[in-house]
Amino acid sequence: MTGKYWIYLTDKEVFDSQTCARQLDQLGATVDAHAATRRAKSMPDRIVDFHDLPVASSYVEQLHQLGLDVVHESRWLNAVSVRATRAQLAAVAVLPFVSEIAPVLGTRRHGEPDGIIERFSPDAGRRDSEPAAPGDPFDYGPSRAQLEQINVIAAHQAGLSGAGVIVGVFDTGFEHDHPAFSQIVSEGRLLAQYDFVNDDPETQNESGDDSSQHAHGTFTWSALGGFAEGELVGPAYGASFLLAKTEDITSETPVEEDNWVAAAEWADQLGVDVISTSLSYIDWYTYEDMDGDTAPITIAADIAASRGIVVCVSAGNQGGTAWYYIGAPADADSIIAVGAVDADNILAEFSSHGPTYDGRTKPEVLALGVHTHCAIPVELGADYADVSGTSLSCPLVGGVAALVVEAHPNWPPMLVRQQLLDTADNAATPDNDRGWGLVDTYGAITAVSGTPGDPLPAAPLLVAYPNPSRHGVWLEGRLATAQGPVSVEIFDPAGRLVRRLDGAESRQSIFWDGRSDVGRAVAPGIYYARWQSGEWQASTKLILQGS
Repeated sequence: MTGKYWIYLTDKEVFDSQTCARQLDQLGATVDAHAATRRAKSMPDRIVDFHDLPVASSYVEQLHQLGLDVVHESRWLNAVSVRATRAQLAAVAVLPFVSEIAPVLGTRRHGEPDGIIERFSPDAGRRDSEPAAPGDPFDYGPSRAQLEQINVIAAHQAGLSGAGVIVGVFDTGFEHDHPAFSQIVSEGRLLAQYDFVNDDPETQNESGDDSSQHAHGTFTWSALGGFAEGELVGPAYGASFLLAKTEDITSETPVEEDNWVAAAEWADQLGVDVISTSLSYIDWYTYEDMDGDTAPITIAADIAASRGIVVCVSAGNQGGTAWYYIGAPADADSIIAVGAVDADNILAEFSSHGPTYDGRTKPEVLALGVHTHCAIPVELGADYADVSGTSLSCPLVGGVAALVVEAHPNWPPMLVRQQLLDTADNAATPDNDRGWGLVDTYGAITAVSGTPGDPLPAAPLLVAYPNPSRHGVWLEGRLATAQGPVSVEIFDPAGRLVRRLDGAESRQSIFWDGRSDVGRAVAPGIYYARWQSGEWQASTKLILQGS
């Protein structure tokens, strides 16, 4: 019997630092320009690292020679997913370059609130159109309430639309011909698409697909970036898009996580700035696995964030079930897990809860996930309807993230995340039901810089993120004009110098790894950072938590 497995490899056939450096230099020169700019926000010293080197081709060839069907190669995980028999796996297990063999896990699509796919009915509820308010840039129709709830309209009034930002939507498939996407398609803002289920470049329904295969993706893409004046406007209606079909809705077929990993690496190479993914893997996992370091899809999501990508993930719809908690990849520590509320800002009963197994607060933020207005494929009986689930709250926040990236193109993803958390309505008392709360789009955009798009103020400003932190903290001194070389000093509460970091240029980030000048990990607790550049200096408090 054939199954699907991860084959993890010991190395990439790079055995000395000089060879590694040379290959990284060569690889860095080939990175897409948009991707290079994005990566530099999180990787200022070198825009590629060992994770980006390709899987060793000679190892892959040996797997082929053993008769294995290689499905995906993952640079980030240094692994390949294969279809193989147990006899073939026995032969693979003794190869010297194989470190581990594990099943490719997945999840069966669980029925979402209101049965949004197979049991969908347009009579289940449809939001009434709301009259345009003074200052509205256009008629939002029934989608106005879901945007007003998270303060998107103020960002639109300030001229933000997601323009110039590349958003990747990973889902079941998409109805490109829907009127909600006509502007995206006609303006050439659908940059690329790929079907990772069937290994072809088409994400619309194809021969053999379930008739509803493209439904869920149509819901999510439209909620994020659709535009049909008087009916539906997504937060990032002016963004550009990459579409990845990573899920098969057929009930017998598990949605396999290697498709998602492959899609993330593909989108990274094409310059994606924001990923929005409305899925939650729980089958074949245990709650103990929700620790941020176990599920391959979780590891890949964190690696994506380390490459400058803002990753938004549905928290899941298991809040009313025995599972209760978030699933993978929402357990990742560098992503934004999104729960759901209703129109009155009351937590949806289905919205999955935290904490992660290792004790981190989840979800991060909330948006409307009860009767969210979106586009639906015509075979479901209408063009637009209201749909429920964290699958719909997630793309709203994905669109918000695109607006923040547009307003602050130099912000790395962890700062985008931190600003969304710090300005949400539960930021003072985050918990494992609401997280940091309902997002405030315009508040996140203006909390640092005043007006979207304006230069940063000349007043001193030092930002630390994440804060509190378990594994080190980024410090960013933001100046309107360069002041010269930077030095950062870390002090303990008694005023003793713990660490000195030098060399960053003004308006760049510098990372403190939680260690002293002699390389020892410091104790958890409160510390103070002082940033100095020329005549300018600023300080901030840091909180290091135990790992």
